[in-house]
Amino acid sequence: MNVFFRTLSETFPQVMQELRNNKLRTFLSLFGVSIGIFCIIAVLSAVDSLKRNMESGLDKLGTNMIYIQRWPWEFGNDEYAWWDYIKRPTMSYDEYKLLNEKLTKAKAVCIEVWLNADDVKYQSNNLQNVQMSGVTEDYDEIYTLNFKSGRYFAPNESVGGSEVAIIGYEVAEKLFPNIDPVGKYLWFAESGRQYKMRVIGVLEKEGESIIDISNDNTIIIPFNYVRRVVDTKSGMIDPVIEVRPKDGVSANEIKDEIYPIMRNARNLRPTEENDFAVNEVTLAADALDSLFGMLNIVGFIIGGFSILVGGFGIANIMFVSVKERTNVIGIKKSLGAKNYLILTEFLIEAIILALIGCLIGLALVWALMLAVDQATGFGFILSWSNVLIGTSIAVALGVIAGIVPAITASRMDPVEAIRSK
Repeated sequence: MNVFFRTLSETFPQVMQELRNNKLRTFLSLFGVSIGIFCIIAVLSAVDSLKRNMESGLDKLGTNMIYIQRWPWEFGNDEYAWWDYIKRPTMSYDEYKLLNEKLTKAKAVCIEVWLNADDVKYQSNNLQNVQMSGVTEDYDEIYTLNFKSGRYFAPNESVGGSEVAIIGYEVAEKLFPNIDPVGKYLWFAESGRQYKMRVIGVLEKEGESIIDISNDNTIIIPFNYVRRVVDTKSGMIDPVIEVRPKDGVSANEIKDEIYPIMRNARNLRPTEENDFAVNEVTLAADALDSLFGMLNIVGFIIGGFSILVGGFGIANIMFVSVKERTNVIGIKKSLGAKNYLILTEFLIEAIILALIGCLIGLALVWALMLAVDQATGFGFILSWSNVLIGTSIAVALGVIAGIVPAITASRMDPVEAIRSK
């Protein structure tokens, strides 16, 4: 170990001197390594950031959540048979009530429908195209709602379809700047009609995710109020029944209960196919894992070509270095230097060169991530695991590119080496 560190301490200044003496050659040789590391680590870091963002959005849904609706979630299929699915009946309030009564393994069941409010107003402030979500009373058991002020719907408000609303953080900031919205009335327009709602709660900021799972720009109202003012059975509106299993109950267990209840409710014969879809969050998570795996492979392929060029560049530097220092190698061997010491010296030199290229590549990735994060606020980061991957690639590249020149140097005859010019 002492020999290794002594060799390293002697080799590092020598490498720095070589870099200073041959700036252009070194730059061109290390450029490929830097770009290769940059491509690989930039893609890995971008994929990790995207994955973390999407997973945080999916976590809000719950890992074992079930969604019953017309449309199945399909990922990676060449053709999506929408023409068949659009003929299916939408989820009904009666089906929700039946599932709520009969599901023994469900912690909570609710039905949710989304509307798009053309215009939402409070005094002179207004917002365009705001998402409105009509939900039943157990919605707060399905999703965690953190209130900045106010409260959730009372049971009588939910069942009776009262004209009350819970607004997201961004809606509150834009419609009610510098005032508490609780107790105030807002107006919203939908399909050309005006509706008045009393604000009873304001949610804390949740933050945006790339899959848009956030209530920040949403107004939540009772589902039974929506039923009074909108035809929820029309094909233009697509309610979804959401089921959260009890703790310890798997998605497959709860699905085994859902299928017979829904089939009986729709009077489907044993030979008939389901005219509804039972979707689960894990399907989306599995599809994302597959997508991110492919992106990682693409990053390695793109970066691999640059690293290959960089490897040849390092090998070229090392062969030139061996040739230029042949006389010195002969003197060292004549003074008793062992073959493995000569080999180690040149191998360390090759690794140092690769690591320098790696550091440049990582610096470029860090600068890019910082710039993108400042511009978008998305939260791109350069993780330590990706730094370790880049460093490991550089060390491996240094060993592969430097092993042949190092072996060549270590096997030189000392007498012939001293005589060389």
